[in-house]
Amino acid sequence: MDLTYRGTRVGNIEFGNDPSTTPTALKSFDIITVGVPLQFQLEGCAADHRWTIPSLTIDLLAQLPTGPSLLGSGVHVGNVMPAKGTNKFPVLVSIRCSPRALVQYDAARNGAAVKFRCEVRGTIYGLLQLDGRECLSDPSLVYGSIDFEFSKETWASMMRSCGLSASVLLEIPMPSATEAQLKDSHRALLDAFEAFEHGGTTAWKDSVGHVRPYLEQWCKQRSLPLVQPPKDGSDADREWKLLNLRDALYKYCHLLVHNPKSTCTRKDALLVLNTFACLLEVLS
Repeated sequence: MDLTYRGTRVGNIEFGNDPSTTPTALKSFDIITVGVPLQFQLEGCAADHRWTIPSLTIDLLAQLPTGPSLLGSGVHVGNVMPAKGTNKFPVLVSIRCSPRALVQYDAARNGAAVKFRCEVRGTIYGLLQLDGRECLSDPSLVYGSIDFEFSKETWASMMRSCGLSASVLLEIPMPSATEAQLKDSHRALLDAFEAFEHGGTTAWKDSVGHVRPYLEQWCKQRSLPLVQPPKDGSDADREWKLLNLRDALYKYCHLLVHNPKSTCTRKDALLVLNTFACLLEVLS
């Protein structure tokens, strides 16, 4: 993207390829800071036509078939000023992203190229000498975008470095209808999720307890066929296997409910919630 000040091109910013500023990803408690390498190139200028950019705001967007999607934002703070001659230097801009946004992008990418866009905005100020001091004057807005691509190897390494490549983001499909319109299955799921949110062994066991009665009723209303269909991958064969999973989940819930609460962990409750929710979706 070009940098212009009052209609005159004064430099540009592009995706950087300097070895000193390779892409990075650092994990903190609930934020992944992605380091995006950029390259500034500023044209030389006369002493009486100097200017500066105190800061730039940068949005990182994922480029997907459905359109750009915002992943995070960052601010590059630095007294960016031109010299008498051309000045070229690399910068590693820190963009704060949520782990969920990065995992969802990786899933939506579905193995395709790792393409991003940086949207950059800021203000260029002229510099005046006043009583021996430099003062800001004549602000001019600057805006532009930079399209770039990470290699798949680089992206995989970044995801691995912050523990995302080995993690699975579990999403529980929750019903959107009002409580009065909920089906018995969705009411059981919603009650179970509300119990799960409280946390602790009592809440997690209670979460499983909300699912088990519906599973028991479901097993009676739609029982597993006694004879397994031919193992040909047919719809009937698939349904038979899913009903087997449902029955196994019911037995697992029965075990958790009839054992001391200390034996029911968060992982147990999460396993039950996710499996139950997904079975409702695929067997509805």
